[in-house]
Amino acid sequence: MEIRQFMYVSMAAECGSFTKAAEKLFITQPALSSYISKLEEELGIRLFDRSVTPLGLTYAGEKYLAYAKDILRQADGLEREIRDISNHLAGRLRLGFPSERIVYMLPLILPEFQKRYPGIRVETMTGSGKRLMEALLAGDADFILLPVWKKHRGVAQRRISEEELVLAAARGYLKEEDLLDRERKIFNWARIEKYPLITLKEGHVLRDSVDTLLRGSGKKARVLLEFHSNMLACRLAAQGLGVAVVPEITPSMLADTENLEFYHLAEHPVTWEIHALYREEAYLGKVEEEFLKMAARGLEWNKKKLLPAL
Repeated sequence: MEIRQFMYVSMAAECGSFTKAAEKLFITQPALSSYISKLEEELGIRLFDRSVTPLGLTYAGEKYLAYAKDILRQADGLEREIRDISNHLAGRLRLGFPSERIVYMLPLILPEFQKRYPGIRVETMTGSGKRLMEALLAGDADFILLPVWKKHRGVAQRRISEEELVLAAARGYLKEEDLLDRERKIFNWARIEKYPLITLKEGHVLRDSVDTLLRGSGKKARVLLEFHSNMLACRLAAQGLGVAVVPEITPSMLADTENLEFYHLAEHPVTWEIHALYREEAYLGKVEEEFLKMAARGLEWNKKKLLPAL
């Protein structure tokens, strides 16, 4: 057996297509198809169901893939340890970000990292928190950078920053009785039931957090609209369609906040921590540890606190 066969099967399963997998593997589609066909012939069983689109796995293929991913994870850990011993700083680092956060986070981390480690190829993926967690557990990402409110089994975490969650509403949209303190801009969360809520779809960490706040306070919300974008939620709130709970970084990413006001959710700011998550069994070498330090340094340095703007 060779590492290559596990890479080929894993990539084909991930892409759902021999053509797409071949492009990512930098080989031709006929070469990949031929290789996997010969592997199936040697094993005496089909790994892929070629009658469906996208390409599917047979039961044997699912079992093979589970072992393949485990072997690839071990090989990756070995490569990192050897890299540290030899000080030959080459390889790859696979990072996952929520779709909007990559726009904010990556420019704060990547330039310093690439300058320090030009031999490390950085690969990125985006998606909802749920999708990113699935990719991490499947071995398709080394780190995912997410807000965290709860611990996940088999996942280690390293705190890199902290953010406040705030309420966004059009100027003049909220009434005096909706506020605990007008001067300090503190919203009375007990009044959340009075307004339509514009929020993210299920599967996003922000939506999980809003649901947690509602359950903890015993309140219910009238969800008007659901999206995959905090910036879109803010823009619609600016039009007076409802209110939105967003991270404090969202206003800094908006080009125009003239018609928006932001409020604290309580007397004491409601915050969440931003963590780099990785598999507990993963080996963290010099490069990985330096990445975590750079991520924390970059985000803390550039953090735009909303408190002064309120």
